[in-house]
Amino acid sequence: MSDPARQGSVLDLERPGPETAPGTPTPGAPSAPTQPDWKPFARSGEWRRAQAAATLGFAPAALVAALSALSAFQEDVRSRRYPAARRALEAYEGGLEETARESQGEAALLRTLAGPEVLRLGLAALERGAAERDPAGMQVCLAPAEAHPLTRAEALNMLGVLHALRTEAGAARGRFEEALRHDPGHYRARMNLGNLALEAGDPQQAEAEYRAVLKLAPDYDGAHHNLGVALRRQGKVYESVGSIRKAQRLGVRRTQQDSREELREQFRASRGLRLLRVALIAAAVLIAALLLFSRGG
Repeated sequence: MSDPARQGSVLDLERPGPETAPGTPTPGAPSAPTQPDWKPFARSGEWRRAQAAATLGFAPAALVAALSALSAFQEDVRSRRYPAARRALEAYEGGLEETARESQGEAALLRTLAGPEVLRLGLAALERGAAERDPAGMQVCLAPAEAHPLTRAEALNMLGVLHALRTEAGAARGRFEEALRHDPGHYRARMNLGNLALEAGDPQQAEAEYRAVLKLAPDYDGAHHNLGVALRRQGKVYESVGSIRKAQRLGVRRTQQDSREELREQFRASRGLRLLRVALIAAAVLIAALLLFSRGG
């Protein structure tokens, strides 16, 4: 019968024997858990996992903030929320500067993998490219976006959308698939593959694509709506109604969020609006103070 107090006891694991040098692992003792490293995830462009690894590894707060901002930038670009992406990029620059004061090496690696200047050019190219209606012209315009992994998939997706609008289904599919090879999490490119299948008369394949989209972005209202259409075309009326109703609820929420984003962007861009906001806040504080004093009197 073994002695549970001796077998694997805490004292046996922590205190080396008389002939064991300090710091030498005790035979049979479990090795200490290694801290997760954010760098391999960052090098492969998995910014959300890089942030999680840095957080679990107790990395400096500035580094975690920089990685968090890059993860947000990636999500905003995937969702085509460019104003939010600009704010995330500004937050990333601030986190990067703070990281440089604490660790030059980690800041240098981040800047090599995701230089703010390169990301800014790529984001501007995406915004300009939306106005292009010729694939060749759009590709030239999107060259700065294609130059970096964080904006490349969206550039390819935009080219695919333009080909689809020109009824060039084969070229569109190629662009969407290429976008997904560069960024498997780009759910709108996956959504567009579903749209091509639906237009080609294959609602089963479209359903599969839309369900894959919802695994990546469960609250994407467009995917719920199009899934409802694909289900209806297969005669699955009850499921179809549920999907479309959910899309409507999510659509209302998204419209409200977009309105707040647009208003926030207008305040950021207009000095006059910012001053007006300050004046309104000051007036509200003054009125509240006057009411308080009048009640006290």
